[in-house]
Amino acid sequence: MKEIENILGTVVSTQTGPSPEEIEFVVTSGNAHRGQFVEMDYKEGTLVGLITNVIKTNRYFERAESVKEFEAKGAALFEQFPTQEWEYLVGNVRPLGVFNQNLIKRVSFPPSPGTKVRHASSENLKKFFKFDEQKGMHLGQIEHHDLNVNLNLTKLIQKHLAILAMSGAGKSYTVSVLFEELLKRKEEQGRIGLVVFDPHGEYSSFAIPPKDKKSRDFSDKTKIIKAQNIQISVPRLSAGNFGAMIPSMSSAQQRYLSRILRKLYSEINQGSGPYDLNKVIQTIAQDSTMKKNVRDALYDKLSELNNLGIFSEIDNPTIDEMVKPGQLTIVDMSDIVNIKKKQIIINYFSQKLFNERRKKTIPPFLMVLEEAHQFVPEHAPKETALCKSVIRKIAREGRKFGAALCLISQRPVHLDTTSLSQCNTQIILRVTNPNDLKHIGESSEGIDSRSLNMITSLQVGEALMVGEAVSYPMFFKIRKRESLPSVHEVPLEQAAIDFEKNSQKETEETLQFL
Repeated sequence: MKEIENILGTVVSTQTGPSPEEIEFVVTSGNAHRGQFVEMDYKEGTLVGLITNVIKTNRYFERAESVKEFEAKGAALFEQFPTQEWEYLVGNVRPLGVFNQNLIKRVSFPPSPGTKVRHASSENLKKFFKFDEQKGMHLGQIEHHDLNVNLNLTKLIQKHLAILAMSGAGKSYTVSVLFEELLKRKEEQGRIGLVVFDPHGEYSSFAIPPKDKKSRDFSDKTKIIKAQNIQISVPRLSAGNFGAMIPSMSSAQQRYLSRILRKLYSEINQGSGPYDLNKVIQTIAQDSTMKKNVRDALYDKLSELNNLGIFSEIDNPTIDEMVKPGQLTIVDMSDIVNIKKKQIIINYFSQKLFNERRKKTIPPFLMVLEEAHQFVPEHAPKETALCKSVIRKIAREGRKFGAALCLISQRPVHLDTTSLSQCNTQIILRVTNPNDLKHIGESSEGIDSRSLNMITSLQVGEALMVGEAVSYPMFFKIRKRESLPSVHEVPLEQAAIDFEKNSQKETEETLQFL
């Protein structure tokens, strides 16, 4: 009886189908929705498909000239003929795969016309998408099925993750939900370190204890590092590191700089103590063995670098402080305007994170890069893409060592294709720019044109997930966040009201003081 109630429609024969690429069915019971999953009997097991479109048709309204002529006479078709009896829905289904128990195969043969189409059961979808109900992270629900999306940690992020959407579609909200799930994990479930480079201070609310019980408190698991307080240890930098920060540095300049750094480092072993960039510049200026043109050029380049004010004798913070199991470390760069300064900070700490994880001196981690298109651009000279090389290295090799990467961008077309293609799972929210859509399609192996077309109609908080985490494209709705909302989520009207209230309060306090 339950199986009969679950039947949605019947596969019909058309000029192009049914085929392994597309199946059409007529809805005979209930309603079919775009983005809904269906299943049907198949010779090798159960075929699971995604409804990519739903078309409503009626034979009485097929010929426009007949409808116009009839209506022009002052009569309505639905009053004269049984039009409702001829109205029906046709659903277009994209076959995703076939599974028999736990074995999943691709669809290689079409189902027969007349096959009954059913609502996909929750149990079958759990098996099909390999949801992890015990240790999985709850990111949302599959619409029309009332099924929680519980994703395995390894499958979601070990081979890297990308979150792509236009501005206002819910990227930061989605990332916040991901952070919540990672911070809620217990030791026996496996905890990793979280480091996010945050250009706009989107996630600083995680460090604020909520004043009410409506929001969950993550402040004891969150560490904020203000970028203006960051210091990079010069004794830990090689000539190659400086070359990455100054791409215009010649090989001759790097050789001379390497000799100077070795000399200063040997003095540390003799008890002179660590040195800063001022000491390096001063030593270069006093070195008479160096060719004048090389020395002057190197002096100028290092002086320009020193003006950024981020170089010192020791690191602040240390890598051990940044990465701890179950801790979210937010590098808040909202107080820095200079893009080169931001890139150098990301370049240095990304390299250190990767190197230390290779030595296993720090726990496995997820490094999150907001506004990734600014730091890993597709087309840009080396001087304005200082992070590109190290991010590419983590994208290519990080999964072997437990160094995971998450790239977040609202302009995928400007994001480095090589890095994006290494993100084996992608969460895509609403995108309407045709260039961005094309770029996503070219860099995502598991997405087709029909799924791309559906992305443009997604509402805020709705997403398409493709890749390693789910194996097959899956539309779902992001769950409600538990942490405090971001300070940037305040509506414009409320921000205007708050500003005037604060201005009035300051005026009243000034008058009282006077």
